[in-house]
Amino acid sequence: MESIALPLGADPVRAIRADPVLWELASEQPPFCRPWAGETLPDISRELLAVLPAGAGWVHSFGDRSFEQAEYLLDPKGHRATRTWEERERSMAYRIVHGDEVFAEHATSGQGFRWRCSATAFLAAAVERIDRLDVVAVRRDFSVVEMSELGVYKVHAEEEDDQAFARVLAGLRAFADHCRTVVERKLDLIITQY
Repeated sequence: MESIALPLGADPVRAIRADPVLWELASEQPPFCRPWAGETLPDISRELLAVLPAGAGWVHSFGDRSFEQAEYLLDPKGHRATRTWEERERSMAYRIVHGDEVFAEHATSGQGFRWRCSATAFLAAAVERIDRLDVVAVRRDFSVVEMSELGVYKVHAEEEDDQAFARVLAGLRAFADHCRTVVERKLDLIITQY
């Protein structure tokens, strides 16, 4: 999972969210990917780079691809009770980890995952929720076997519960720290999965 901090209210960001043609131009250029040698950037990419804050760039979270496990950790009971994709997508745990809302219907990763985003206010609430997490209670409900049975992504059924819990919790807290930094800079977050 990767994210980039940009102001969602900036004109070029709003433009690519609304216009699939502009998105197509911008998605294959900086700041969304590396520059092509000798290629002239389209106007929309230059405009996006102009609103990209100094020092901002892509940040990798959940390097072990445990983002769905982090969603489960936030609410094991809710994850097991979710019946449909739409219910899962509306859950607070999903929105915290994957982004509060769809960035744009036409903005998808190479694997077809929709890009999502979270505004500053939601990120602040997400950080607070992670900080207030009752670690003892969620540890009681956390089960590698259950995650495996539920088809949670990248679960290794042979991993010990305590080890998996510590690993996923560390990833979730690192993500919260990143979100905290984004909030302090009064920015928003665009999130994509690969």
